[in-house]
Amino acid sequence: MKLVPIQQVGGHIKAGATLPFGVRDAEGKLLLAKGQSVPNEQMREALLSRGVFVDMDELRDASKRGNDDGTGGEDFFARWEALQTRLSVLLRAPQEPLFLARVKECAGQLIAWAERFPDQLLFVVIQHDHSRHEVYGLAHLLHSAAVCALLSRRLGWAPERQKSLVGAALTMNLSIIDLQGRLASRGGRLLPPQRAAIDRHPDEAVAWLRNAGLDDTEWLSAVAQHHEQPGGGGYPQHLAEPGETSQLLRLVDVFLAKLASRGGRLGLPAPQAAKALYTGSNGHTFAALLVKELGMFPPGTLVKLASGEIAVVVRRGTTGNTPIVSAVMNRRGDALGSPVRRDTASAEHAITGLVAAQQLRVQLTPHKLYDRRYEA
Repeated sequence: MKLVPIQQVGGHIKAGATLPFGVRDAEGKLLLAKGQSVPNEQMREALLSRGVFVDMDELRDASKRGNDDGTGGEDFFARWEALQTRLSVLLRAPQEPLFLARVKECAGQLIAWAERFPDQLLFVVIQHDHSRHEVYGLAHLLHSAAVCALLSRRLGWAPERQKSLVGAALTMNLSIIDLQGRLASRGGRLLPPQRAAIDRHPDEAVAWLRNAGLDDTEWLSAVAQHHEQPGGGGYPQHLAEPGETSQLLRLVDVFLAKLASRGGRLGLPAPQAAKALYTGSNGHTFAALLVKELGMFPPGTLVKLASGEIAVVVRRGTTGNTPIVSAVMNRRGDALGSPVRRDTASAEHAITGLVAAQQLRVQLTPHKLYDRRYEA
């Protein structure tokens, strides 16, 4: 029996429905049987916050029954959760006959979302709950692929090249997905076997992809070289001139690692992470592109307004420092009953600073924040 943390399968658990699989402890002992009711959202969140697990075989069965390929009539955020759930199974089974075809489907879905839902894509990446360390490895791949989809679109790359980049982002860490989750939770110095696994993971991922039938040279090179740096400072081959696609992937990888809290170390707010990436890369063209794509305050960033309100950015504005936001707390620190859309280009609602997540006294509900009824 192979167990996966329940946080990785949240897309399968619906408030008002029944559990599609059993819930187990770390030893595999059944705690809640399949078919038990999840009466409300509070119960769903309580389940997802527990250190419990799901049997991989039961999860596969649930995925087949649901036949959810992310193209149904659900809203974007439900589709995003469904994609996370699908990938939690898919990326752990590169030996499956349809592995490669399904990864390409997922890459195509992300590229389509980059066209249709760019602000929502950034929101879910920036607002990810990094306290769930056990899902770090999977979340990092999905977030990397989402940001790569946005940047390759901005660059105007041909569709096949976009798919090669996004596919590489989804598969670059195939052999260390679960190790990354453990390391994110524990932190500290790497043990020798862990260091060895990290050092060889680009080559291992390439070998697994070749065994799956991949013959896409750009995809394979991007995976092989995503830790290489110009001048030879990277690994595993210490290449002096790594390929262009791999360098876009590397910088996205570094940026997202800066956002994450791991081993007791807090992550950086997105604007600070982007600035650190740009400075640390000596103004690399792709780092500048990422800064431009995000803007100074990307969707998902918590900000304080001149009005005294606390708000969350929901859409990028006409300039990088004037996004559209939704106020969620008034100047006295009280939660607003519903989000109120504000345009920060207005002096009254100009952004005066960043807000730490700990200051937020209201739960952000993406469906409400992007509901047209609350738009100005």
